Formats: sequence, structure tokens, C-alpha cells
Amino acid sequence: MAGGERRTSPVAGEYVLVRSRRRTVGLEVRPDTTLIVRVPRRLTLSSVESVLRQKAAWISSTKDLVRSRVPDIPQHDFLTGERFPYLGRQWPFVVVAFQPEPLTFEPETGFTLDVAAFDQGEVVFERWYRLRAHELLTARVLDFAGTMGIAAPRLRITGAVRRWGSCSATGTVCFAWRLVMAPPDIIDYVVVHELCHLRAMDHSPDFWAAVASVMPDYAERRKWLQDNGRLLTI
Repeated sequence: MAGGERRTSPVAGEYVLVRSRRRTVGLEVRPDTTLIVRVPRRLTLSSVESVLRQKAAWISSTKDLVRSRVPDIPQHDFLTGERFPYLGRQWPFVVVAFQPEPLTFEPETGFTLDVAAFDQGEVVFERWYRLRAHELLTARVLDFAGTMGIAAPRLRITGAVRRWGSCSATGTVCFAWRLVMAPPDIIDYVVVHELCHLRAMDHSPDFWAAVASVMPDYAERRKWLQDNGRLLTI
């Protein structure tokens, strides 16, 4: 989680600690069961641990409830009949023989994998997604940078699994290749989010105001990604 520090508690396990100007401690269990602990900036770690001990039963029961509500993460064996995500849709998949390319995609038929590449299905898919992600995100970054009146930054596609995008102090924006599996409006939210970091590296009210000025419904898009991002996988 951007702006958070990953820590481990003897009673609560791994959690993300987020410090801000707030006056109270807030606990949230995300759809992927990640525990977010929001605290005042100067609260000591011993005080945080004390709160976690007090709330240990609530944390455990809430995680169990979340697990019972969240659908299983898709498991792919690269067999004909499975479906793979791309731009917010689940596309059909077949294995064929004597196909010139290891993996092809057509909107009319979906994905087709040559049987000779079957044993490397995950590698072949990731390579395909990375190429599509670079093409699409380059275009979206250029488009939104023009709209926002900023210079288009350098762009990198990464294999990150815990964050969808990031922005370095040197002005390079990075995006996880898995992002191309999400619906276009969700992809656009991540692009705008990272471009706004070129002006503000934190998540201050000014930062979120900048995001809202470009994308007024960003909160709904952000929540979709929080709730469904774990399902975007091969």
C-alpha cells in the first residue's frame, strides 16, 4: 500500500501501518485480508501493539468473515475451456496445434495457445500481457499527461504484486503488467493517480484533490481495485 509501512505483530500478524494527521487509531481489513492500521503520526509502536492486543479478537473474526465472502483466486492449468482476464473481461482460451505464434488473441475468439508452448503457458501469457500493458499504458500516460498539462514521464512495466503503480523521485512512473487485466476505467484511475504523484509524492488532501480534479469518481474506481485486484492473475 502506497504511503504505508509493513510490520508484523505477535498478536495480529502482518499489517500495514499508515501514519497521518488523524487523532485516533483506525483498523480496516481489506478484501484480501490485509490489515490496515491508521494511527496519529507520533503514536509509538508499543502503543500500536497495545491496540492490536485489545482488538485481537475483532481482527481475527473480521478476517474470517472476509475470507468467507471473497471468491477464490482463479487457478489456471492452461487447458482448453479456461478463461483469462484482459481489459475487464474474461476471455475464452483454447490450445491448438501448429500455430505460428505461441499465443494469439482475437476479440472474436479470445486466446489461443500453441500446444508446443503448453509447458510454458504462464511465461508466454506474462510476456503477452507485458507487451499489451506497455502499449496501452504508454498511450494512456501520454493522453492524461496532455490533459493535465504536464510533461510525459518515463514509463516502466514491472512485475510488482503488491502495488499497481508507483512514481519515483526521479519522475519515472511504473505500472504492474497485471494492470492490463483490469477494466479500462480502472487502468485510467491508476494512471491518473501516479501522474498526480509527479506534483505531490504524498497522499495529502492536496494530492487527492488533484486526482479528483481529473477524475471526480476516482473513489469508486479505487474501491473496485481494492475489492477485485486479487482476482487479476494468471
